[in-house]
Amino acid sequence: MSILRDSTDEILRSTDGKVLFDNQPSLGSVDDFSCRFRQLLPAGWFPDAPTDGELENAPILASLLKGFGYIFAGVWEQVQLLRKNSRLKTASGSFVDMISEDYFGRGGLPRKLKEKDKSYRQRIVKNIVAYRNTRSAIYSALLAETGQNPHIIEPMNAADCHALGSLSRPGCGGGYGYGVTGLRYGGQSGQFFIETSLGNAESVEAICRSLQPVVALGVVGWVKVKA
Repeated sequence: MSILRDSTDEILRSTDGKVLFDNQPSLGSVDDFSCRFRQLLPAGWFPDAPTDGELENAPILASLLKGFGYIFAGVWEQVQLLRKNSRLKTASGSFVDMISEDYFGRGGLPRKLKEKDKSYRQRIVKNIVAYRNTRSAIYSALLAETGQNPHIIEPMNAADCHALGSLSRPGCGGGYGYGVTGLRYGGQSGQFFIETSLGNAESVEAICRSLQPVVALGVVGWVKVKA
């Protein structure tokens, strides 16, 4: 017995406000399938199925059909489970992990320790539509993983490295220099440097994994993680 609903999935109620129930077997149940099988039998071969309050006049037949009903009900349950877990929005458990590997490859976006399905699904969606291959994409990926603002240094970017400084004149060229502790210099393209705190990330490896999908092919990133 199941609750009656209208076309908008709202529960139907009687005039006194009570919930209305369907007295027919619920869809996909053992009784539902056994009733369907019985309706397929040739007319007149067996007694009719009992109506409300009547006794079963063919108990052996009813038992046999229920046996088939159990098998089909199990298949129906698996079909419903497959339908639910074939979509990211409704998937749960290990199916979410499988969907993640379908999108990002094995280990591309693993579930965090004790991470709930809802949170994991949200991370998957964010990574699917995330910008990639740009400085802002790298910044956003690090911020999402650690919760901290990273410091990105591109050696060929004048805004990052400026001109050379020195110990005697550390402010020269914007405060960046060659062989001077705390100063920066650059001269090779295709590489960049990152300084960030561990923050909310599980490990240094987790930070590096978060960068892999957003860094352009052939570009090398050097990561320094501060405690």
